[in-house]
Formats: sequence, structure tokens, C-alpha cells
Amino acid sequence: MKYKHIFFISPPFYSHFNPLLVLGKSFKKHGIEVTFGCSLEFKEIVLKEGLNFYEIDISSNKNIGKVDSTTQPDTERQRLEEFFLSTKKGAVETLITQSRHRIADMLYSPYELIDKIKVIDDLLEVDLYVVDILSYSVTLGLYFLDLPFISFCPPHPNTIPTEGSYFNVPENWPSAIKVEAEDLERLKEISIQTQKEFTDVFNKVINKNEKREEISNAFSLVSKIAIVYNYFDFNNIEKDAEKPHRIYMGNSFKKVKLEEDWLEKISTKEKIIMVSLGTFLSNRRDVLEKLIIYVRDIYPNALLIVSAGSNAKELKKYSSSNTIIEDFIPQIALMPYVDTVIFHGGCNTLTEALYFGKELIILPFSSDQFNIAYDVEKNMLGRILDPNSFSRADLEEAFKYIEVNSKDSLKYWSKVSQERGPDYVVKKLLNI
Repeated sequence: MKYKHIFFISPPFYSHFNPLLVLGKSFKKHGIEVTFGCSLEFKEIVLKEGLNFYEIDISSNKNIGKVDSTTQPDTERQRLEEFFLSTKKGAVETLITQSRHRIADMLYSPYELIDKIKVIDDLLEVDLYVVDILSYSVTLGLYFLDLPFISFCPPHPNTIPTEGSYFNVPENWPSAIKVEAEDLERLKEISIQTQKEFTDVFNKVINKNEKREEISNAFSLVSKIAIVYNYFDFNNIEKDAEKPHRIYMGNSFKKVKLEEDWLEKISTKEKIIMVSLGTFLSNRRDVLEKLIIYVRDIYPNALLIVSAGSNAKELKKYSSSNTIIEDFIPQIALMPYVDTVIFHGGCNTLTEALYFGKELIILPFSSDQFNIAYDVEKNMLGRILDPNSFSRADLEEAFKYIEVNSKDSLKYWSKVSQERGPDYVVKKLLNI
């Protein structure tokens, strides 16, 4: 067998950990020993899935599923508050804030991680590593030590900038998000500065190993073997002959059975609408409140299910027999039963919803969400709204659009998603 032992190094973020775990289980199913390296908080989940666990911390920030139940250092909480405030100012200000936070958030103790990875490689007979693309220090460590690895990209593929593009600057914008030319130039300048800072730090480390060459862009440093995208090949890029191999997984989640109490809650013949803005962005109570009020007005008889995070208690006043507001909802288990998903444009929710062919309304706030929203709009999979300025009329028009125009495209990409997944990726990798 080409690979006998694969070591996954996962960030302590539930939204990244989960798809990596599903991929790891698929490797195990194909007869390969899999060790999952992550923070101690995830140990029980890893062992329950039958994988080896190895404790390694690769970030000072953590998200174990509910942001307010996760202990964060004061500096991390301060950055989160800055991020939430920036989302109210619009797309460009949010992306600028995120760029400025990159080094603190994602370049964690590179020298320490190099030592930790070397210990792993000395102790365990590892044939291949799998690393999340946003775990920059880990990628740096693997490159520095010249160890074989695969890059796993859970966000939009454009998160890895190509020649001529800018890190954290959308290559295309959905029509609902209006960006002034001068603001875009300001964002690009910040991107160039952040890229230079990151790359300088990388090369300072790399230069301590005379056998390794300097790099031109830290954000573009990826595996020479393969890049696995937890996304769809909307642009027909995947080619078997190219290196590194670019493999589009289409989905990386485990189906979950809906529990009886929830089956009773959603027992209805009416339309079912889910609102989920993700772990962090559910902080935007103003947006959740508008969505609840507008949906209730547009579809008074529909069943509305809202994942409200820390705002659940204050939004409970809108609860009724057909309005369910919880801090946490079993999203994956609920997905087969809903008709429309209103969300922030996160990649995991996108792949889950498309797998089941659900109507999409996206309110993008940050990160790769603008690129995802653009793809959804371009492929007629859903409608996009500006989270800071959408009106009741905008939301009603979005519902009407998707009901009429998205059926064929949803059906096609649902089929693509169901034909792919982790097993598709593993078979591809084992044949490279």
C-alpha cells in the first residue's frame, strides 16, 4: 500500500475539524492507519470514531462548536469584538480587519511547531501528513522539515491566491455587495502588506534550513502532491494530469439521524425555513432579528428554525408554535427536512445544503463568503442579500427567485455532490 500511516494536523476549530475528521475516517476505511493531531478538547470525538489521537495545539484561538462556550484568551476576545464591529461597517472594512488579524490569529509559534512536528516524525512512522490550508504555521513546519503533505482547503479555493490575485480579496463580488473602487484599492494595499509580513516571517524561519528555498508568497505555499478542496469544481479545473493534483470533494460531512423530539417539532406540511449564520456570525442579533420578522411576515404559516447562538435568550420573544429559536440546532440532521436555507455563505453549510438540493439565500459577511456567494449567484443556485442593508422586499424577491429559477441547477449540483465526497478523494489520492 502506498500510504500505511497518515497523520492529520487539525486546527481547534469545529468547522475545520469536522470535515477533516470525515476525510480521516475514509482513509481508515480504506485500510490506512490514521492519527489525528488536535487540541485535547477533541480527543473524545476522535477516539469515538476509531482513530488514533495525538495532542497538539496549533492555535491560541479555539472554537469547539459554540463560541461563547469556548474559553478564549482576552486578546482573542478583543479581536472577535473588533471583527463583529467591522461586519456592521461592510465587506471591505471586515476584510481589512481580518487581514490585520491574520498574523495573530493564524501564525502560531512557528519554531515551537517545527519542534513538535519533528518529534511526531521521529516517534511515529508517518508516510503522509494532511494539513488545513489555514494552519499556516503547520504548513511552514512541514515545508521546513521537507515532509510529504497534502493541503486540505475547507474554505473557497480562492483562499489560496494564484498569480496576480490578492489574499483575502474576492476575485469576484456578488451583485448585492456594492464595493467602491477606492475601497477596493485600499483593501488590496492591506492585502499586499499582510502578504509581505507573512512571507517575511516564513522566510526568516526557512533560512535557518540551508536546504530549503525561500518562498514568494506564504499564502500560496501548498503541497506539491495534492490540494483537496471541500468545494465544487464550478469552473471545471480538476485535471488528473496536473500537479499538484486539485481534487474537489463536493462534501465532507457525516449524515446524522434527527432525534425524535426534533421530528415532532418539525412535523408540518408547510414550508420549512432554516436560518443559520454560523458559530461566530450568529453574534449579529440585528440581522437575525430582521430575518425572523421578515420571514414571519412573508410566510406566516411556514415553520421557521433559527440557530441564534448567544442571542437565543433575547430572541426567544419571537418563539411561537411555528418559530423555533435555539442557541444550537442539529443542522446536518435537519437539512434533509428543510426547504430553504438562509445562511452566511459558509462552506460547510453550502456543501450540506447542496448535497440535499436545498434552496439558498446567502448573506455574506466576511472571509471567503463573498467568493462563495458569487459562485452561488453565477450558477443560479440561490440569491444573495447584503446583510447590513437588505429590506423585506429584497428577502421576498429572493424567495420568489429561488423558487422559480434554482431547481435545475440545484438538482445538478446535488447529484455531483452525492457522487463525490471523502471516498472519492481517497481513491484519487491512492492512485496518484
